[in-house]
Amino acid sequence: MKAVRLHRTGGPDVLQLDEIERPEPAPGQVLVKTHSIGIGLADQLVRDGRYPWMPELPTIPGIEMSGTIAAVGAGVTRHREGDPVVVSAVPERGCYAEYLAVDADWAFACPAGFDLAAAGCLMNYRVAYRILHSGVRARAGETIAIVGASGGLGSALVDLANAADLETIALARGAEKAAFARTRGARHVIDTKTDDLKASIMEITGGCGVDHFIDPVGGGDFVNRLDLLAIHGTLVLYGMIEGLPRDDVFAAQTQRWARCPAVRVFSIHSFDHEPEATGADLKLLMEMITAGTISPAIYAEMPLEDAVEAHRHLDEGKIRGKLLLQPHRDEVYFTDG
Repeated sequence: MKAVRLHRTGGPDVLQLDEIERPEPAPGQVLVKTHSIGIGLADQLVRDGRYPWMPELPTIPGIEMSGTIAAVGAGVTRHREGDPVVVSAVPERGCYAEYLAVDADWAFACPAGFDLAAAGCLMNYRVAYRILHSGVRARAGETIAIVGASGGLGSALVDLANAADLETIALARGAEKAAFARTRGARHVIDTKTDDLKASIMEITGGCGVDHFIDPVGGGDFVNRLDLLAIHGTLVLYGMIEGLPRDDVFAAQTQRWARCPAVRVFSIHSFDHEPEATGADLKLLMEMITAGTISPAIYAEMPLEDAVEAHRHLDEGKIRGKLLLQPHRDEVYFTDG
C-alpha cells in the first residue's frame, strides 16, 4: 500500500511517499480503508521535530481519519466489514496511508449515510469541544477570543462556541481570512494584520476584556495576552506555532494578581486512555452535524501523493477550514473553486 512517511524531520519536502506492506489487524484491532485524512498543527509539529510526543523515525504521521472497516481481528465483535468509522489515532499515529490497523476501541461508528469527508474533520471538532468544555468550562454569554479562527481547529472553535451561545471574537490575519471567519458566523472579527488587537478587544468588550483567550501560537507575546483578559479570565495555550512562552508565565500572572488571571495548557493527549469519552464526544458531534447545528468547512480534498503540497499550504497559512488527504482521490478539489 501507499503511505507517506517521515525518515527525517524538516519542511514539507521530508514527507516521502513509500510503498509498504499493508498491515493485517492483530487480535483486538480493525483494518480501516482510508477515506479522508485530516491534516493539522500536530502533523506540522511532528514533521519539523517539535512535537512533545515525537515518535521514532521512520514514522507515518497523522492522528485523524475516516474510512470503512476492511477487516476485523480476532475477538472484535463491535465492528463488521464495510462499517463506516472515524478513527482517533492520537496515541498511535499512522493515518497518512491507504490502510490503518488500529485498536478497535479507537474506531468509532458513523451513522449510515454520514459524510465521510465531514467525518475526517471531526477530530478538530473534538479538540475544540474539549477546549471549551474541559479546558475553560465555558458558559453561555461569556466572551471568547479565538486565534487562527480561519484554520481547521480555529473554525471548529468558532462553530462550537456559537453553538454554546458564547460571544465569539475571531482573530484572523488578512482580509481574506477575516472574511472567511465572518462567513463562519463569528460575532466579531479582528484582522490582526491591520487592527490593533488590544484596542479592538477592549472596544468589543466595553473595556472588560475577554473571559477566554484561546491561543495555538505561544512564543514571546504569550504573556501579554493576559492583559486582554477580563477579571477571572482564562488564557489557554493549545499549540506552540512560535514555540513555548519565553517569559515566566507565573511571574506575569502575579504581576496582574488583582485581576486573578488563569493560564491553562491544553492537550487532547489528556484523553489518550479514555476511548469511551472520545466516542461519546464524537457521537454528540455527529448528531450536531446531522442536525445542522455545526458544519465543518473543508478547504480542499487532495490525493495522498500531494501530501507535500498540502503541507506547503499549511506552512504558508493558506488553509481556511480543513484540508483533507484522500488516498483514493485522483485530483485536487478546492471547495471554494
